[in-house]
Amino acid sequence: MTTISKTKSTMLLAAVIGIFTVLYCSLIFNQNIWTDEAFTIELTRQNRLLDIIRQTAIDVHPPLYYLIVKIFISLFGSSFQLYKLVSILPMLLTMLLSVTHIRPWFGVTRAVLFLVSLNAIPCVMEYSVQIRMYSWCIFFITLAGLSAYGVYTQDTFKQYCSLTLSALCACYTHNFAMISAVMLYLLLGIAMAVRRKKFPVRWLLSGAVVGAGFLPWLPVLLRQTGSRVGNYWIEPVTMRTILGYFSDLFGSRLPYTAALFGVLFICAVFFLKDIRREERFVALLALVPALTALVGILVSVLITPFFIARYLVPCTGLIALFLAVSFGGGLQRRVSLILLSAFLAVMAANAYYTNVLLEYDSTHTDEVLSYLEEAMEEDDIILYNNQEYGFIYECYFESDRLCFLGDMDFEAAYHQIWYLDSCVSPWLPEDVLQTHGLVKEYIATLGIEQNDFILYRIYRK
Repeated sequence: MTTISKTKSTMLLAAVIGIFTVLYCSLIFNQNIWTDEAFTIELTRQNRLLDIIRQTAIDVHPPLYYLIVKIFISLFGSSFQLYKLVSILPMLLTMLLSVTHIRPWFGVTRAVLFLVSLNAIPCVMEYSVQIRMYSWCIFFITLAGLSAYGVYTQDTFKQYCSLTLSALCACYTHNFAMISAVMLYLLLGIAMAVRRKKFPVRWLLSGAVVGAGFLPWLPVLLRQTGSRVGNYWIEPVTMRTILGYFSDLFGSRLPYTAALFGVLFICAVFFLKDIRREERFVALLALVPALTALVGILVSVLITPFFIARYLVPCTGLIALFLAVSFGGGLQRRVSLILLSAFLAVMAANAYYTNVLLEYDSTHTDEVLSYLEEAMEEDDIILYNNQEYGFIYECYFESDRLCFLGDMDFEAAYHQIWYLDSCVSPWLPEDVLQTHGLVKEYIATLGIEQNDFILYRIYRK
């Protein structure tokens, strides 16, 4: 590749990366968060680094993502937009792999295909702006997969270091990202042993370093797992559930998209025969999500339900790489490449539109916040009766102005009460209002997150 062509290809990749990054950033200017995102905010705002590790040990996930978030909000503030930018950053890093790894190894056509394929997978854009760890998992697992390819083809110390570090980071970010990393190592070891006709010692040493690095957290993982056997929110896994995993990842508001992705994968397998032998290693990378799902299903069936489709989101970069390398491998498939590009462009546009609706039109949060900001006075109180949502409300309102109905002292000094009635127990009886000389005025039916409530203004006669 000449200097000029390399410059042009860099500009092309930079333009595509820039477009998708701008699209991601355009999705964060709202106040919508859901329950798990509120957990992230509560954990990182209220705890120091060591306390985050202790608190995470009680939860179900490793601590690395929360530590990354804590560092960022300590440096730049704790607005919702900053939290979401922390999730967009690893997507930018993942896309930059098209410049640092994919173009040099596979060519610019495949690098562009990788970028479009990644962002065309319907679930990716949704989870990449959430205040959760999934986008970081995508980056770590994609880098691990590319590093595994580098180990397979080059067997250099640099690639081993990259593989070891990225796999270890994946293990400390999500439990099923850890399983994906294990599957990645297993497939790499088999491929190297078959190719070189001898046992890959350096591969074993790399895996041993990852294992030793994760060993301090292993007792915590075992304790977390044991405490949730038979006591977890995930529903039992059935055959219908298993068949729905593919649709959960690749289905969209457009009809038959999951089926079309299925056709793409079949074609990609067929096209493997036309690419270089060493490039077929990407087919093994595409097996990582399947093996991860298999482990999750076995655990869910034999022990307790632990697995849902979104735990495969960390593997979406490997899936995009598989499609890009397979379809971009021969000029004789120019027509199929054009059709693929058109389909992926439509899916990426649809994913963006879907997430615009999800981020800006799916809740009444902005409406609630705007109304209360204008209507509330200095000594007002926000009262709520859905105790499970208390920590979510704390993400929006000052804690000293919030009160759960069960803890409310109606004789306290306040000007007026803004009551968020979720129509659940405990209830606010009319005789309590009459006893304290209060009047309840209906304002509107609104909601925060996916929790609808009736907003009342309560004031003294």
